Amino acid sequence: MKMRPPWNPCPVLLPACSFRRLLKMSSWHDYPPTTMSEDQNQPPYASPELYGLPSGVTERAPGAERRIEAQAKVAGHAVTELVERFGSPLYVIDEESLRGAYRRLSSAFREEWPDTIIGSSVKTNYLSAVQAILRSEGAWGEVVSGFEYRLCRDLGIPGNEILFNGPWKTDDDIRLAIEEGATINLDGDDELERVIRHARDMGRVVPVGLRLNMQVNYPPWDKFGFKLESGHALEAARLVTAAPELELCGLHMHVGTYIPDPGFYGRAVESLIAFGTRLERELDCTIAHLDIGGGYATRNTLHDTMLPGEAITATAEEYAAAICGPLRRAARQFKKKPRLFIEPGRILVDEAASMITTVRAVKRMAGQQKAALIDCGVHILPTSWWYDHELRPVEDKGGAIEDYRLVGPLCMQIDVVRKSVELPALTAGDLLVIQDVGAYNFSQSMQFIYMRPNYVLANASGVELIREAESDEYVRTPERLPAHLINDETSGSFLAGRDAR
Repeated sequence: MKMRPPWNPCPVLLPACSFRRLLKMSSWHDYPPTTMSEDQNQPPYASPELYGLPSGVTERAPGAERRIEAQAKVAGHAVTELVERFGSPLYVIDEESLRGAYRRLSSAFREEWPDTIIGSSVKTNYLSAVQAILRSEGAWGEVVSGFEYRLCRDLGIPGNEILFNGPWKTDDDIRLAIEEGATINLDGDDELERVIRHARDMGRVVPVGLRLNMQVNYPPWDKFGFKLESGHALEAARLVTAAPELELCGLHMHVGTYIPDPGFYGRAVESLIAFGTRLERELDCTIAHLDIGGGYATRNTLHDTMLPGEAITATAEEYAAAICGPLRRAARQFKKKPRLFIEPGRILVDEAASMITTVRAVKRMAGQQKAALIDCGVHILPTSWWYDHELRPVEDKGGAIEDYRLVGPLCMQIDVVRKSVELPALTAGDLLVIQDVGAYNFSQSMQFIYMRPNYVLANASGVELIREAESDEYVRTPERLPAHLINDETSGSFLAGRDAR
């Protein structure tokens, strides 16, 4: 009978990458399997020896084993000094961390597939300084709107190094992208017809990619592109290759968002390869590039998950191996080796940013939990709605560990940054650092009750303001006050007398 050392009888389902990591940490993994007949080879039983503990956990204050380590600095700069200079709340980008994330991802993929291009997902973080840093490291721009396209162009990224995706591109956007040679990935039948019409009007032959959706993940990511299993994608490919104004040169897909298991990407790439090689055989086209999109997870923990994000998330190297392995094995099936595009956002920027916030009040709620009111709400930290962000006190004053609900300053019951977190006793004025907030928090933030704060970039040379805190006038400047509403009371408004459009 096969035997192995004892193991936890409670099953936990893990992604393959995390299970492999778990195996590496498990001593029994290194033991050879044994049988009852091999008992004579086992070491003799030795009774356990018990020792007294003169110090350690038995002498700690209650809750001390759960204490979160304080964090006095962000990106090498004292938090207290940052707040004195720029105020609270404060969004801080660590430039060294951002560059390091790009270099690690780039190195991982190019070691597996040298002709890999990273298109930075602009929607993940709209800060121009962030995109300029990624561009300086070699990134292209990946955009899903005219606004994002123009942002890239304003930063000097040429049109032919922009990947233009998204379910809705305006006619002006399409014409500009054609004019400047951007890579356009078609998202649907209507867009296909519009691109043909514009190409004909402009006298151009336009290279295009097809965005596919397929049954890889659940729920399916099927709002976008052409369905593979239904035959819609093949029908679209035939229409593209039959149109003299278009040239089918690539296939694109996006598995989903926050995908911790690289196996999903491996299966998606295999489907792209099978479809791409079929198109080359049947339609006499050349698939010059495959675009596997983004969605790579980070160590942030989703609500209501059993394990922390850090335990289940794959590394850059594991994502690269899962994607490039099938591509390497199938390379000879293509007419020529295709270029690989990836479109990361979260994995580049998430862990490079922190939010510094101040406790403004503390009060007891029903039961034993306390509420700590902080000046950072969901209006500037919307990812709180799906992540349990890690956070640390700037100073541990030695108080008892208590259970807190962290609530923001908005006049809404749903303004909750953490439903429950154990921290050393807090008082008004205490500073906290909320970690890993680089993805989607600025681009999805809003002016509601309170305005957006200062955003700074920190590096070894110092700290620079990259977006100043919004003022009342900044928020209201786009408004107009119609003439019939100007009276003795409203005539003093700075909006009075402004030309109406």
